[in-house]
Amino acid sequence: MQLKKGQIVEFDIEKIAFGGNGLGKYEGRVVFVAGTMPGDRVRAAFTKIKDSFSEADLVEVVKKSPDRIEPKCKFFERCGGCQFQFMPYEMQLQIKKQQVIDAFERIGHLENPPVGEIIGCDNQYYYRNKMEFSFGYDEKMEFALGMHLPGRRYDILDLTECHLESEFSSEIVNTVREFMKNTGWPPFKYSVGEGFLRALYIREGKRTNEVMINLVTSDDLPKDFEEKIMEFGEMIKKLAGKNADGKEIKVTTLYHSKIICKRGVRSQIKETLLFGKRTLTEKLILKNGDELSFEILPQAFFQVNTFQAEILYSQVVDFALRKTNNVIFDLFCGTGTIGLFLAKHAEQVFGIELNLDAIRTARENAQLNNIFNIDFMVGDVGKLLHQMKDRPSLIVIDPPRMGLTKEMIGKMADFDAQTIIYVSCNPATCARDYALLTEYGYKMQEIIPVDMFPNSAHIECVCLLER
Repeated sequence: MQLKKGQIVEFDIEKIAFGGNGLGKYEGRVVFVAGTMPGDRVRAAFTKIKDSFSEADLVEVVKKSPDRIEPKCKFFERCGGCQFQFMPYEMQLQIKKQQVIDAFERIGHLENPPVGEIIGCDNQYYYRNKMEFSFGYDEKMEFALGMHLPGRRYDILDLTECHLESEFSSEIVNTVREFMKNTGWPPFKYSVGEGFLRALYIREGKRTNEVMINLVTSDDLPKDFEEKIMEFGEMIKKLAGKNADGKEIKVTTLYHSKIICKRGVRSQIKETLLFGKRTLTEKLILKNGDELSFEILPQAFFQVNTFQAEILYSQVVDFALRKTNNVIFDLFCGTGTIGLFLAKHAEQVFGIELNLDAIRTARENAQLNNIFNIDFMVGDVGKLLHQMKDRPSLIVIDPPRMGLTKEMIGKMADFDAQTIIYVSCNPATCARDYALLTEYGYKMQEIIPVDMFPNSAHIECVCLLER
């Protein structure tokens, strides 16, 4: 039978594919459908037809899976910020663990991969310490502050609740929305490059109960900006709420960031501190008692799940301490969190990162925590490895989603490090890189999946390789 785009068919969903879409089969053909789960019987319309697979949009769930639960958020089916709220959390964890196993079997060519129990998150909701909400217009061209609708470049879903960061965060969003609507300031229209309001960033110190707000706009300031922004600041100062433990949480920092765009010139960001501290302070406490403090600037990267980051880094340190390490390389070190924890257990750590701002923050964090046996270098990891004179016993890598290049793996292997700890946010590329590392004599000892983002399709893992 010849299949056509737009054709509606009915079939059962058998599993969740990597990336979060449901996978079913129609007349022997694999079909991916977003918003479905194992056990669903669905009607779906074909949107893409390839030789080996097809994609389809969900039309309706004819028969719900017996495992389906009611999503907590009323915006779940439209938002796209969460994919799995209709699924019991234990089921989410087992699906993610199986995806890690499948990746290492299929891509890494590893029989019976040593995948340990997945480490779940104690807080299925309100776990994020940073959220970005966009100003814009909804489908009716009404003022909106929320998230981009899936598959829509410009339409914004006007969110009045979100269960990812905190209830206080939702209160801030709703308060800011009403204030900005009353000012008459227009949202920025990316299609024509005109307007003022761009985004609202909210950061929370989950261990310090501090909150940083960053209002991001264009540089086309309204005439009443100075008057209204002072009024806005006074309003924000009065906001206060409770965290998950019932402790008071309040705004300690308010920034206004202007994005300056000129034709032919790279965009610039000018930050103005409206009130409060220059940075947001956060702490990370590992299972072994190691504790570090971090001062976070508006644009700085920091793991968005504080408590689960502690679990992730604890696993890295646990793997590292199974042997004595004099010199450690921390590749793709970001703001230096992993390297700083490892520095307490080594003679010398070298961190390498391409992003200059991240390296500056890493050096500040080292000084803040009185750690002096770590050097941070800015530049391309592959190129800087050629310049390294020291011989590490341990190499820790935490690369971006695309993983490593063959050349990088070869140069890394030239150091003959006994141990590699690979922290991955993409099991598929991690498994691919592992297959290449086996050519240099490395063997996988243990893989620990860590769920950093409940109700989403993302999964991280910490891998221990020995030569």
